[in-house]
Amino acid sequence: MTTTDTISHATREAQQPPVHLLASDVMTSDVATVVGTTTVGEAMTLMRTLGIRHLPVLGDGRYVGIVDDRLVAFALLAAGDPGDALEQPVSMAMTRYVPQVAPDEPLQRAAHLLRTSRCDAIVVIDAQERLLGIITMVDVVTAVALGSADLAPPLPSRATWPPPVAYAVAVTPSIPVSVTGAQS
Repeated sequence: MTTTDTISHATREAQQPPVHLLASDVMTSDVATVVGTTTVGEAMTLMRTLGIRHLPVLGDGRYVGIVDDRLVAFALLAAGDPGDALEQPVSMAMTRYVPQVAPDEPLQRAAHLLRTSRCDAIVVIDAQERLLGIITMVDVVTAVALGSADLAPPLPSRATWPPPVAYAVAVTPSIPVSVTGAQS
Protein backbone atom coordinates (compact mmCIF):
# COMPACT_ATOMS: atom_id res chain seq x y z
CA MET A 1 0.00 0.00 0.00
CA THR A 2 1.45 3.36 -1.03
CA THR A 3 1.32 6.57 0.96
CA THR A 4 -1.37 7.87 -1.40
CA ASP A 5 -3.45 4.73 -0.81
CA THR A 6 -3.08 5.14 2.96
CA ILE A 7 -4.17 8.79 2.83
CA SER A 8 -7.14 7.93 0.59
CA HIS A 9 -8.19 5.15 2.96
CA ALA A 10 -7.90 7.47 5.99
CA THR A 11 -9.92 10.14 4.18
CA ARG A 12 -12.70 7.66 3.35
CA GLU A 13 -12.72 6.46 6.98
CA ALA A 14 -13.01 10.06 8.23
CA GLN A 15 -15.94 10.70 5.89
CA GLN A 16 -17.99 7.81 7.28
CA PRO A 17 -20.91 9.07 9.33
CA PRO A 18 -20.29 8.79 13.09
CA VAL A 19 -21.97 5.95 14.90
CA HIS A 20 -24.37 7.14 17.57
CA LEU A 21 -24.42 4.50 20.25
CA LEU A 22 -26.98 4.13 22.99
CA ALA A 23 -26.41 3.37 26.65
CA SER A 24 -27.62 -0.17 26.01
CA ASP A 25 -24.89 -0.63 23.38
CA VAL A 26 -22.01 -0.14 25.82
CA MET A 27 -23.41 -1.09 29.22
CA THR A 28 -22.37 -4.20 31.06
CA SER A 29 -25.60 -6.11 31.49
CA ASP A 30 -24.27 -9.10 33.40
CA VAL A 31 -23.83 -7.15 36.63
CA ALA A 32 -23.03 -8.59 40.03
CA THR A 33 -25.44 -7.11 42.58
CA VAL A 34 -26.08 -7.28 46.31
CA VAL A 35 -29.05 -6.56 48.54
CA GLY A 36 -29.13 -4.00 51.34
CA THR A 37 -28.58 -6.63 54.03
CA THR A 38 -25.34 -7.89 52.47
CA THR A 39 -22.50 -6.99 54.83
CA VAL A 40 -19.74 -4.56 53.87
CA GLY A 41 -17.27 -7.43 54.34
CA GLU A 42 -19.20 -9.66 51.93
CA ALA A 43 -19.38 -6.84 49.37
CA MET A 44 -15.65 -6.18 49.72
CA THR A 45 -14.88 -9.87 49.20
CA LEU A 46 -17.18 -10.07 46.17
CA MET A 47 -15.59 -7.01 44.55
CA ARG A 48 -12.09 -8.37 45.16
CA THR A 49 -13.01 -11.86 43.88
CA LEU A 50 -14.66 -10.56 40.70
CA GLY A 51 -12.12 -7.79 40.10
CA ILE A 52 -14.80 -5.08 40.06
CA ARG A 53 -15.21 -1.75 41.85
CA HIS A 54 -19.01 -1.21 41.83
CA LEU A 55 -21.90 -3.27 43.19
CA PRO A 56 -25.42 -2.04 42.56
CA VAL A 57 -27.72 -2.63 45.54
CA LEU A 58 -31.19 -4.02 44.87
CA GLY A 59 -34.32 -4.02 47.01
CA ASP A 60 -37.39 -5.95 45.92
CA GLY A 61 -35.77 -6.41 42.50
CA ARG A 62 -35.32 -2.66 41.98
CA TYR A 63 -32.22 -0.50 42.00
CA VAL A 64 -31.84 1.34 45.32
CA GLY A 65 -28.18 2.39 45.39
CA ILE A 66 -24.59 1.43 44.75
CA VAL A 67 -21.61 0.57 46.89
CA ASP A 68 -18.09 0.83 45.52
CA ASP A 69 -14.54 0.36 46.70
CA ARG A 70 -14.29 3.96 47.90
CA LEU A 71 -17.44 3.76 49.99
CA VAL A 72 -16.21 0.51 51.53
CA ALA A 73 -12.86 2.14 52.35
CA PHE A 74 -14.66 5.13 53.86
CA ALA A 75 -16.86 2.83 55.99
CA LEU A 76 -13.74 1.06 57.27
CA LEU A 77 -11.98 4.33 58.05
CA ALA A 78 -15.01 5.92 59.71
CA ALA A 79 -15.66 2.96 62.02
CA GLY A 80 -14.05 2.92 65.43
CA ASP A 81 -13.43 -0.79 64.87
CA PRO A 82 -12.94 -1.98 61.28
CA GLY A 83 -14.35 -5.37 62.30
CA ASP A 84 -17.63 -3.66 63.17
CA ALA A 85 -17.64 -1.92 59.77
CA LEU A 86 -17.25 -5.25 57.98
CA GLU A 87 -20.44 -6.47 59.66
CA GLN A 88 -22.47 -3.36 58.72
CA PRO A 89 -25.09 -3.83 56.01
CA VAL A 90 -24.16 -2.21 52.69
CA SER A 91 -27.32 -0.12 52.98
CA MET A 92 -25.37 1.88 55.60
CA ALA A 93 -22.39 2.45 53.27
CA MET A 94 -24.02 2.78 49.85
CA THR A 95 -25.01 5.93 48.03
CA ARG A 96 -28.39 6.40 46.42
CA TYR A 97 -27.28 9.33 44.28
CA VAL A 98 -25.62 7.90 41.21
CA PRO A 99 -26.61 9.18 37.79
CA GLN A 100 -29.14 7.00 36.00
CA VAL A 101 -29.96 6.68 32.33
CA ALA A 102 -32.53 4.79 30.32
CA PRO A 103 -31.24 2.15 27.88
CA ASP A 104 -32.24 4.31 24.90
CA GLU A 105 -30.21 7.33 26.07
CA PRO A 106 -27.39 8.36 23.71
CA LEU A 107 -23.89 7.42 24.86
CA GLN A 108 -23.02 11.12 24.67
CA ARG A 109 -25.46 11.75 27.53
CA ALA A 110 -24.02 8.92 29.62
CA ALA A 111 -20.47 10.23 29.04
CA HIS A 112 -21.60 13.74 29.98
CA LEU A 113 -23.14 12.46 33.23
CA LEU A 114 -19.98 10.54 34.08
CA ARG A 115 -17.89 13.66 33.56
CA THR A 116 -20.12 16.19 35.30
CA SER A 117 -21.17 14.03 38.25
CA ARG A 118 -17.60 13.00 38.96
CA CYS A 119 -18.85 9.47 39.49
CA ASP A 120 -16.99 6.72 37.73
CA ALA A 121 -20.10 4.63 37.07
CA ILE A 122 -23.72 5.23 36.17
CA VAL A 123 -26.58 2.78 36.18
CA VAL A 124 -28.96 1.94 33.37
CA ILE A 125 -32.50 1.38 34.63
CA ASP A 126 -35.91 0.92 33.08
CA ALA A 127 -39.11 2.84 33.85
CA GLN A 128 -39.85 0.48 36.77
CA GLU A 129 -36.39 1.21 38.28
CA ARG A 130 -35.12 -2.28 37.50
CA LEU A 131 -31.39 -2.44 36.93
CA LEU A 132 -30.52 -3.24 33.32
CA GLY A 133 -26.79 -2.55 33.43
CA ILE A 134 -23.92 -0.34 34.47
CA ILE A 135 -21.66 1.97 32.46
CA THR A 136 -18.21 2.83 33.75
CA MET A 137 -15.57 5.21 32.45
CA VAL A 138 -13.78 2.16 31.07
CA ASP A 139 -16.84 1.28 28.95
CA VAL A 140 -16.97 4.78 27.45
CA VAL A 141 -13.22 4.98 26.85
CA THR A 142 -13.30 1.54 25.20
CA ALA A 143 -16.13 2.59 22.86
CA VAL A 144 -14.23 5.74 21.88
CA ALA A 145 -10.90 3.93 21.51
CA LEU A 146 -12.46 1.35 19.22
CA GLY A 147 -13.82 4.19 17.12
CA SER A 148 -17.38 3.07 17.60
CA ALA A 149 -18.63 6.14 19.40
CA ASP A 150 -19.13 9.77 18.56
CA LEU A 151 -19.17 11.87 21.71
CA ALA A 152 -20.66 15.04 20.30
CA PRO A 153 -22.21 17.44 22.80
CA PRO A 154 -24.85 15.72 24.94
CA LEU A 155 -28.48 15.80 24.01
CA PRO A 156 -31.24 16.88 26.41
CA SER A 157 -32.44 13.99 28.51
CA ARG A 158 -34.83 12.81 31.19
CA ALA A 159 -31.83 11.96 33.39
CA THR A 160 -30.70 14.67 35.76
CA TRP A 161 -27.57 15.26 37.78
CA PRO A 162 -26.93 16.52 40.37
CA PRO A 163 -29.97 15.43 42.36
CA PRO A 164 -32.32 18.09 43.71
CA VAL A 165 -30.64 20.32 46.28
CA ALA A 166 -32.75 18.91 49.11
CA TYR A 167 -31.08 15.55 48.53
CA ALA A 168 -27.56 16.75 47.85
CA VAL A 169 -26.46 16.81 51.46
CA ALA A 170 -23.09 15.33 52.30
CA VAL A 171 -22.35 14.15 55.82
CA THR A 172 -18.75 13.89 56.89
CA PRO A 173 -18.35 12.08 60.18
CA SER A 174 -15.54 12.99 62.49
CA ILE A 175 -12.75 10.49 61.91
CA PRO A 176 -10.12 10.13 64.62
CA VAL A 177 -6.67 9.98 63.04
CA SER A 178 -3.47 8.86 64.68
CA VAL A 179 -0.09 9.24 63.05
CA THR A 180 2.79 6.97 63.97
CA GLY A 181 6.22 8.03 62.83
CA ALA A 182 9.86 7.31 63.41
CA GLN A 183 11.27 8.60 66.70
CA SER A 184 14.11 11.10 66.24
